[in-house]
Amino acid sequence: MFPHLGWEDWFNILKGGGKFDIAALFYFGGLPLVMMLLPVPEKWRNNKMYLKIVRLVFFIFIGIALLLNCIDFIYYRFTLRRTTFSVLQEFQNEKNGLKLVWDFIFDFWYVVLIFAGLILSMIWLYNRVQARFNSSSSKLRYYITGTGILVLTVVLAIGGIRGDFKHSTRPITISNAGDYVKSPNEIYLVLNTPFTFIRTMSVKGLKKMEYYKEYALEAIYTPVHTPDPANHFQKKNVVLILLESFGKEAVGFYNKDLDNGTYKGYTPFLDSLAGQSKVFWNSFANGRKSIDAIPSCIASIPSGFNPFVLTPYVSDTIGGLAHALKNEGYHTSFFHGAPNGSMGFAAIIKLLGIAHYYGKNEFNNDKEYDGIWGIWDEPFFQFFDEKLSSFQQPFFSTIFSVSSHHPFKVPKQYEGVFEKGALPVFECISYTDMALRKFFNRAKTQPWFNNTLFIISADHATETHHREYQNAWGEYAIPILLYAPGDDNMKGVTNEIIQQIDIMPTVLGYLNYNKPFLAYGNNVLDSTQQDPHFAYQYSGGYRWFQGDYLLMSDALKPGKLYNWKIDRFLQADLAQQKPDTLARMNKRLKAFIQQYNNRLIDNRLTVR
Repeated sequence: MFPHLGWEDWFNILKGGGKFDIAALFYFGGLPLVMMLLPVPEKWRNNKMYLKIVRLVFFIFIGIALLLNCIDFIYYRFTLRRTTFSVLQEFQNEKNGLKLVWDFIFDFWYVVLIFAGLILSMIWLYNRVQARFNSSSSKLRYYITGTGILVLTVVLAIGGIRGDFKHSTRPITISNAGDYVKSPNEIYLVLNTPFTFIRTMSVKGLKKMEYYKEYALEAIYTPVHTPDPANHFQKKNVVLILLESFGKEAVGFYNKDLDNGTYKGYTPFLDSLAGQSKVFWNSFANGRKSIDAIPSCIASIPSGFNPFVLTPYVSDTIGGLAHALKNEGYHTSFFHGAPNGSMGFAAIIKLLGIAHYYGKNEFNNDKEYDGIWGIWDEPFFQFFDEKLSSFQQPFFSTIFSVSSHHPFKVPKQYEGVFEKGALPVFECISYTDMALRKFFNRAKTQPWFNNTLFIISADHATETHHREYQNAWGEYAIPILLYAPGDDNMKGVTNEIIQQIDIMPTVLGYLNYNKPFLAYGNNVLDSTQQDPHFAYQYSGGYRWFQGDYLLMSDALKPGKLYNWKIDRFLQADLAQQKPDTLARMNKRLKAFIQQYNNRLIDNRLTVR
């Protein structure tokens, strides 16, 4: 099924597979391992019944793991995915479930034999190993030694489940397999089914929606964008700058009326840049996590019940901004000053079609390391500028800052330089704003600068201080600036809505891209668009901003309607007063959900 793979490809897949196998072994073998290593009294440890229980637990858990893998010997051919926990939901209402099992056993009898052979081999091998317990003359020594071995094993297990021992590494998940492959459909060769089953236990699977017939659905809302093929594509460079935790509250440009007009904010440079940029006053993130931002901004795919990159659908064939521009001859790159592999970013951007990753390893100077998250923003932004100047034009590059992270520190030479503010993050935001100013001061002397579109935004909002931001609007409010040096048409402020998933279609629209593409957002520069701009989030329920109104709904009921611009704390439900507005917004939300769910499930995230 993978005839194109060469030996080098296969070696990388096996190398990555070992990491996921180790994690799966700890997931499924963890309980019997702990039972064997607990420093229980010696008379219990040598008790035959206790050893039989440990043996049985081992056989059950490892047997389940083997069974899951054996099922996918066949089932993968039909789904082209490793089996996930959602399979239990898919078949929970099948009345002929027992018959399906028997049909499977009959049709694929050889898989049953393989499974039986593996189980018998496991039992035989287990019985070949005899645990010998030497009676200790010192009970204290016995318990100290036993406890030490248990603690060491737990530490190793944590490293195995996380994928390594780096501070910034989260437990590896499905998307991390992208580090070892060239194409999303290959990640299931790296993965194993026990791992995908465990890692999706808490992930809500999407359900296919049938609110509208296909022809009606496309008329209400479609993510397919069809530009004029006669457009003359202009190969401008594109630089996307994502600033960690830069909530809108920190930016003075947006808050001139805050604190009775005395509020200055913490981003003097960003404020000055906003005066030279295209600014959409009502700008939103599509999620509250860093891993939500990358697919939203680069591929126009928002999060649903769960972050997109943590779902099984991350292996879908994805279009996105990087793929589109790479096909036009662009050099593509991603910069993140954290230790390589942190947050799974390297794997994510590879699945999104970005060819080059630059992290802490490539920076190669630990003197600028903050000791926790990564390279300080000031030196890393300078490194970013140097690399951009070395790339052949046109290029598409993204940088993701790191310094505005807990524990909210700045380099020693800047301690006391920036105003601390009411929240610790504000001092760090001022530091990163300074780093951004130095980057632009240097970049504007480079030959590529005037031929570049810059998009400056945040990954997500963060903790807020002012009551004005402690609401459904403020939870997702972030800056989004479009800055094109020398282009007077890309200046000014509009009261329209913009969101992260609008970045991709807006950039392609600005470049006069002339091929069909799929994006869940809008080209906010398109004045001919008939449908009003919107912003979408999922936070325990659906949120749909459109014009002056916010719809909060679970999609099964009409929901509640608020005028979010004047009723910031959502006190007055206008559903009864404005039934037409409620119906119109609810209709569009349902169409969006149907397009989102069904296309992810069916692997239709590109235009065929």
